[in-house]
Parts: sequence; structure tokens; C-alpha cells
Amino acid sequence: MGKTDRGEHPLMFDDYTVDTVDAQWLQERVKPKRHIGLTAELCILCRACEDVCPWECIYMMDPAVIRDATNPEIKSLAETSGAVFIIDDAECTRCAICVERCPSDALWLGRVEGY
Repeated sequence: MGKTDRGEHPLMFDDYTVDTVDAQWLQERVKPKRHIGLTAELCILCRACEDVCPWECIYMMDPAVIRDATNPEIKSLAETSGAVFIIDDAECTRCAICVERCPSDALWLGRVEGY
């Protein structure tokens, strides 16, 4: 066992067994079945949600990023919107700190239908 500047390394435990975890079970239990919603009419584009997110998974982007979209509905949104609001769902833990921080109550936490 090696030493550190604070003494001995902590003991390593090896009296456990590694079991396979079912991916579906893990997905259902790790992330709450909720989502962050945005009421665009209430958003004041303050970007507080971006600033407060501990996972840095909220992005308020310039609509120009979707200006060349082929879908006419998205292209229309790019021409009329002040910003594009994106949450990286893979990184978001639904901690809802952004919801609590939103000064205009534009963000909300909702349940995914069926759960």
C-alpha cells in the first residue's frame, strides 16, 4: 500500500459482487419521469437558467442556428423567435434549479405522460 502526503491510502474493499444491472431498470430509476417545459411568451431572455444550471446543459441560442432548416415550421420559428431554447436531455437531471431561478416563471417542471 502506498502513502500519500496525508498518510496511508484508504483500504480498498473487495468483499462485494458485481451484478449486471438491467438498463431499463436503471433508466427508470435514475432520472425522474419529468421534463422541463418553457412557456415562451413568459420568457424575458434573461438567461438566468443558463447561468444557474449546475450541469451546463441549457442553451439559449441565436435563431440563426436553425435558419437553414429544411422543415418549414422550424424555419418559420427561426424567423419569428428571439432565441432558441435547448436543454440537453442526456445531461439534464431534472434538478429544477432553473425552474426555481426563473424570474418570470417561464420554466416549469412537468410529468412525462404515462408515468
